[in-house]
Order: sequence, then C-alpha cells, then structure tokens
Amino acid sequence: MVKYIKWLKIIIGVFVGIHLIVFFALIFQEQIIFQSKSVSEDYKFKILVPHQEYIWQDTSSKREIFNAIYTPAKKANAGYIFYLHGNYQNVEYHTQFIPFYTDLGYTVWMMDYIDFGKTTGERTEKNLYEDASMMLDSFASKYDIKIQDIVIVGVEFGAAIATRLANNNNIKKLALITPFSNLAQLYREYIPLFPFKLLLNYRFDTQTILSHYKGQVAIFYGSNNMFVPLRNTNRLQKVLKPGDEFHFYNTKHFDNVSDNTDFQHDMNLFLKK
Repeated sequence: MVKYIKWLKIIIGVFVGIHLIVFFALIFQEQIIFQSKSVSEDYKFKILVPHQEYIWQDTSSKREIFNAIYTPAKKANAGYIFYLHGNYQNVEYHTQFIPFYTDLGYTVWMMDYIDFGKTTGERTEKNLYEDASMMLDSFASKYDIKIQDIVIVGVEFGAAIATRLANNNNIKKLALITPFSNLAQLYREYIPLFPFKLLLNYRFDTQTILSHYKGQVAIFYGSNNMFVPLRNTNRLQKVLKPGDEFHFYNTKHFDNVSDNTDFQHDMNLFLKK
C-alpha cells in the first residue's frame, strides 16, 4: 500500500507541476505566441531578393507604423500574392521564401504584424486582422488589382489571419502552409484538459472561419514540424469542400516544407488552377 501511495503522490505531483508550468507560461503568452523581432524605423533590412519597402505612419495620436515588403515578379506577371508569414522574427527572415513565387511570375507583398519589424501599435487579435485588411486594401489600390484576384498565402498563425482575410474579401484562392485548427486546440494537443480557451488572449480560429469560406483552398503540411502536430492540422480536413486540396510531405527538417520539391510542384499547380 505504501508503494502505491508513493507512486500516486508522484503522479499527482507531476500533473500539478505540468499545469503550474502551463499556467505561468500563459502569463507570458505574448512572448510564446509571438516570437517576433522588432527593429527601429531607420533599420536597413538585410534582404537579398530585389524589393521595395513601404512604410505607413498613422497620423493619429497612436502614431502607429506599418511596414511591408513588395517584391516584383521575375518574368511576365502571372498574378499577385499576399503572403502572411509565421510567428518568427519579421520580414527579413521570411523573404527567403519569396523567390519561389517570383520565379513563377508572381508579384509578392509581405507585411509585418504589430511588434514585428518596424510595425508598431497595440497588439490584439482584432488589430492584427484589421491591419492585414488595411494592408490588403493598400496593395490592391496601389497596383490597381481586384482584391478577389489576389492569392493569399498564410503560414502557421499567419494562416489564421489569411483565412479570415480571404473569407471577408471573397478571395478566390487561399493557400495555407502548416495551419492549425485554433490556438486553444493546438495547445491542448500537448496538455489535454487544460482550459486554454478561458485563459488565452487569442483564438486564431482557422477551422471555424474556413468552414464558411467559399473559395478554393489548398493546405500544405510537412512532417517533423515542431510547432503544429499533424493531428491538429488534420482537423481542418473536416471543413474542406469538394475540390479543395490537402497535401502532406515527409520533410527532413521541421521548417523546410517550402523547400520541398513536391510542395513546390503542388503549389505551382494550385496557383495555376
């Protein structure tokens, strides 16, 4: 009996310890969710691809600054892509993925979110969506493009923003790279039964919004991803329509799905549909 009591105490201790760690982690959820890198307004991005940088400054008392990168197509223009990157650093890191699209003839616009790069402001989920909408409108207006014809590509938490943006603007094509169903469910994949939904400040509910989206969808997932497990991304298959696509790749590294030749082949075909 003493032996069983000892093991019970150990199990309870581990259970309580894990949940205490998670609880304190939620206090610092901003730093965990957004692994961003902010820079000063006069910082020169070290970006190797040809590009133009655009900065808007809000004239209101908030003095918010927005930055984006515009990269022209390398050959006859095949279309326009609004690329919503993941939760790491800023556009300086993510522009490494742009040449694949510009080589195919697509002009790419990539924005930074609040506290990423030079973009400033009060970071809330609502503001993240509104900023993306403002950037999309600016992109379409500056180059006289119909918003519906812009292809939106979203990566990880950027996929949640991309999905809402595509749904609200009747975008024809939406490509999601390593998306998750929603943030609370993503964390419950690691710590079941914990009430993340009550404690998180962000929802990023891709699955619900995707269930209403009428355009074409393609989801791309590479194995060995350290952030989003396949079982979570698989939840999105429940809301895909006939004709939508779901692609899985055996990748060698957790972050290299965009370098996978099968991914590039399938993405190219989707863009041409």
